[in-house]
Amino acid sequence: MSTQASNTATQNLNRFIGEQFVATTNQDDRSANAKDFLDAQFPLANGSHQDVCSYVVYYNHLLAFLKDGTQCGLQNPCQFVALTGHKNEPTSVVLKNNDTHVEICFDRLGKVGAKDCAHIEDIQVSMPIKNLPTPYKQWISLLHTSCQPTEGNCKVFTAKDGTDYALHQR
Repeated sequence: MSTQASNTATQNLNRFIGEQFVATTNQDDRSANAKDFLDAQFPLANGSHQDVCSYVVYYNHLLAFLKDGTQCGLQNPCQFVALTGHKNEPTSVVLKNNDTHVEICFDRLGKVGAKDCAHIEDIQVSMPIKNLPTPYKQWISLLHTSCQPTEGNCKVFTAKDGTDYALHQR
């Protein structure tokens, strides 16, 4: 992908995030908007992230089990890049679209996850920080309004092939 196309995609993503999340105060609306965001950026082969009851990793693919009993993968399976936890019950999965990473965090007992069918506690978007000598990212929560952007040295996940998948932060 060309640099210009990548920059345009990142700008569109930033605009989408701004329009969908900034003014939203109701938790149900934030969750619905976050899943709309997943549908727009990481569409399933069939169905919607709104209808997912669980996500598992099957071999090297993210598999979504839907409320109606069907299952499917991502429309673009290459967008799934990493996870934490066990493949049968991940603690989080990481998706990538262009230069933007998205971490879907699960917690059955969490404030948000306990009420969500798929037990999604948070969806964090990793936004590239421009004009720095090294490629750093800042993580922004889509579901927790009280969360400040996550900062630190590095987040480490397990890549599809079992190796470490590190994302450096500011």
